[in-house]
Amino acid sequence: MVVAEAATATAEAGDSQSPKRTASQAIELPDLSPTENHSPPPFNQYLNAKNRVRIAPDTKCSTYFIGGVQIHFPFAPYPSQLGMMNHMIRALNGSHNTMIESPTGSGKSLALLCAALGWRRHFAAKVNQSKASVVRIIRKFAEHNPLPDFCGQDMSPDAISKPLAEKESLQGKPGPDSSVETNQSEPDVKPQLEIKSDDSEDFVESSRRYIPYSKPTIGTAKSDTFRPLTSEDKSDLKGLSQKISQAKDHSRRLGVALSDMSQTTKHILDIAKMRIPPGLDANDVSILEDYRNNYGQSTGIPRIYFGSRTHKQVSQLVDELRKKTPYRVPMAVLGSRKQMCIHGKARKAASVDEMCSELRDSNTCGPFARFRQLMGAGSLSQGGEHEIWDIEDLVKLGRQRASCPYYASRDMAGAADLIFCPYNYILDPSVREAAGISLANNVIILDEAHNIEGAARDAASKEITDIQLGILISECDKMASMSVLPDKHMRISRMAASVCYWLQNEDNTYEFRDYESQTCVWPKPDSSLVSVLAQLGFTPRLVRQLESDFNAIEAYIKELPKAKDPTNRLGGIIQPETDHVSEKPSLHLSGPSMRLIGELLRVLKCILLDGGLYESDYKVAIIRAPNPMRNRKGFRNSRQSRGGDTSEAPYFFNTLAFWAMSPAVVFAEISKLSRTIVLTSGTLSPLDSYASELRTVFKSTLEANHVVESCRFKAMCIKTGPSGGLLEGKYKNADMLTFQDDLGQAIASIAAHCPDGMLVFVTSYSLLNKLLARWTVTGDLARIEEYKEVFTEGQGSSKEEFDELLNSYRTLMRKEPDSKTPLERGAIMFAVYRGKVSEGIDFSDHLCRTIINIGIPYPAFKDVKVILKREYNDLHCTPSQQESVSGQTLSGSKWYDIQAFRAINQALGRCLRHKMDWGVIIMLESRFSYSWNVSQLSKWIRNHVRVYDGFSDAQDELESFYDTRIQEDKASSNNAVHSPVDD
Repeated sequence: MVVAEAATATAEAGDSQSPKRTASQAIELPDLSPTENHSPPPFNQYLNAKNRVRIAPDTKCSTYFIGGVQIHFPFAPYPSQLGMMNHMIRALNGSHNTMIESPTGSGKSLALLCAALGWRRHFAAKVNQSKASVVRIIRKFAEHNPLPDFCGQDMSPDAISKPLAEKESLQGKPGPDSSVETNQSEPDVKPQLEIKSDDSEDFVESSRRYIPYSKPTIGTAKSDTFRPLTSEDKSDLKGLSQKISQAKDHSRRLGVALSDMSQTTKHILDIAKMRIPPGLDANDVSILEDYRNNYGQSTGIPRIYFGSRTHKQVSQLVDELRKKTPYRVPMAVLGSRKQMCIHGKARKAASVDEMCSELRDSNTCGPFARFRQLMGAGSLSQGGEHEIWDIEDLVKLGRQRASCPYYASRDMAGAADLIFCPYNYILDPSVREAAGISLANNVIILDEAHNIEGAARDAASKEITDIQLGILISECDKMASMSVLPDKHMRISRMAASVCYWLQNEDNTYEFRDYESQTCVWPKPDSSLVSVLAQLGFTPRLVRQLESDFNAIEAYIKELPKAKDPTNRLGGIIQPETDHVSEKPSLHLSGPSMRLIGELLRVLKCILLDGGLYESDYKVAIIRAPNPMRNRKGFRNSRQSRGGDTSEAPYFFNTLAFWAMSPAVVFAEISKLSRTIVLTSGTLSPLDSYASELRTVFKSTLEANHVVESCRFKAMCIKTGPSGGLLEGKYKNADMLTFQDDLGQAIASIAAHCPDGMLVFVTSYSLLNKLLARWTVTGDLARIEEYKEVFTEGQGSSKEEFDELLNSYRTLMRKEPDSKTPLERGAIMFAVYRGKVSEGIDFSDHLCRTIINIGIPYPAFKDVKVILKREYNDLHCTPSQQESVSGQTLSGSKWYDIQAFRAINQALGRCLRHKMDWGVIIMLESRFSYSWNVSQLSKWIRNHVRVYDGFSDAQDELESFYDTRIQEDKASSNNAVHSPVDD
């Protein structure tokens, strides 16, 4: 049950997704019951005292108790938001993984942030309360029992119980092994000492007080002040000395016991297995057991890593935290040098990372020396203007203070409780290590996780060209010639030369060929991957030796700046900042070469070490392709780089690829280390593959409904075109003119009645070009242009080109903010599944009233990686596992199908972006008349799909829906104009 408490008389909706709703209205929602007289939790004081997650002052919000956790929310949540928060709190409380699919516009990000921060605040309070109770119990234990010295005392149960039994026998109490029962025990005759808080060293005994002799006073007889020590005095002083020593030892032991409460708790519970220690009771033992089981083994209060696909989506999450949630927490955002560097020379360089390294090595980067000054900026502190900050905020502050935002953000992340980052920072082990990200016992939330399988496979894979190897060989040879760790550099050089020779071997047999490239794949049916690598000299022993060499070189590079200027990192004197970089030869390998070695070793360790744990999960390939740099000036191949052959550059360049077939190669470690993983997206469906592909158990899943009412959208499958031809977008039909003509006529007819904007998705750029060319001939494109301005997503377009296309579309579609009247002439965007338009772009309201999808976008059937992946899944899938079973590998064909429908769901999520939005989803594809295909769509769509056999029937209903929605929008606009304005 979810319990709600109205924190204010009116919970204001701080989001455009919802009109103002009162907290009392929220009580009428499912699973919500009022608790106006609910008493505060017993640990309420811990929620606010020294808790790093705070509630911003003067914020109006509603308070809910979900799974025992107090959640502050800016307004009365939607039912889907309550479901998400309830689902997530259960996963966090139970330390298990979960998947949450919630359509765009349902307030997913806000619900996840509030649930995560509310839980962390609650968890911190529970930990602090538990620790306070354990401290109290340890002190009680110390009053009646001897404390062990963890620095050297035997901690075995026998050694623990023996002194306890001896003490109890002296007191007349039965020991653990005694069968003697007694009704009355003798009082403890040992004096009880009380340690004063001051430094007077006064100790109070229950029967007598020892007071040091005072100084003689004026006028007092000498004989009254000084007298010879009697034997009794000496005995008293000796006893006092012993008592002081015992008290100091007891105090020291108690300090050690409290500093390592986990070990002390274990010590007490070991004794309690035999009998409850004197001074404690069963409730105390229960509290200790709860602490040990829930908090004692943890490394602290979990951090929250919130990852999304792109930096832009990360910025949206930060904006959500800052503007909509009432929570304030120490936070950080991780970004790249390219985004955050403020040094003029580095920002203009071809490689910002390389130039950054050079500037720091030459002590000419002033912002780097001052980066800690930025961390102390008042606006970044608690209650400051930028307490919640984004990359742009930090860069602006960095420019004002001439301090490096990149290194400041790294240090701030080390002390933050909430860290935002693109999720490749979490998935890629190399990036994770470089960013200082620790996943142990922490919470991982991955938003926009529909691409997580592919992203994890890419993170586990590595591709190296012979050009890169040639540069590495040249750099290593130069270091060896300069006597810089010569043995280590030469060993790496020989390894790279061996791989380079193998790549360029003309005897390789290429099984896969396409228009430009050819690919050779290992292992072959008669060999293993280990044997193939052994031919190159890669054995477990060599990999360990190369790793040792790499670590030594890395340590040497880290020490170089200190050797040049040991005060630089502490903000000491540095060289003036200029655009000039020293032309002296570098004394170490370049950054790209170091990354190449590190990533290659990581892959080799996965295959060869740890018993070859992931050997079967990798394929090794050699890819030969035309050399794009052949005609460029200044190109030098690997042999030229080493001062050998100076002949013309080769026609081809060769790539050595280590392709991970399973994302579990990197994700299994993430799952093992973290406390809870939350995968979330608006389009996770189909959910079948995540558990098996990631080899991670997800104990719960949630598919939330859309917040848009069903009367405000339609989802239809139209089986035939206007001429009656079957609309089946299979590859064999793509060149059929009747199929192309039916599509053109259907889209032109829909465009004539659809208001405002339209999106049309096709399976490939090749098909898109064929359709546009055909429609130009038939006149269908001209008919479309009568009603809509036509935009087309370009293949291989740069980010700048795509942004220009999108801005042109939005500029054309611009209208008055309050206008509900359709544009006289809208726009239509033709795009491709898995393209830029289909990923994360917001086409709300008039920007898109209709989405049309053509065909089912299966991955390229003849793509080498697709072929290998399907073979891999079939090899690891037994006949009984052809259907999806949690944790078991899917068959190749099942995996292949899932990739197609996940791309469709992602494209269909571009419209219907908030509660009051409306639109139509039209599938010009007869295969969506099959129930299995419909079942692969997201829940909010599949429950509303209606199949139409003929185009005319669908068109009539479509026109009626458009007319109804337009009239309702106009009516609501008129009511808003004429409604009285509140004072």
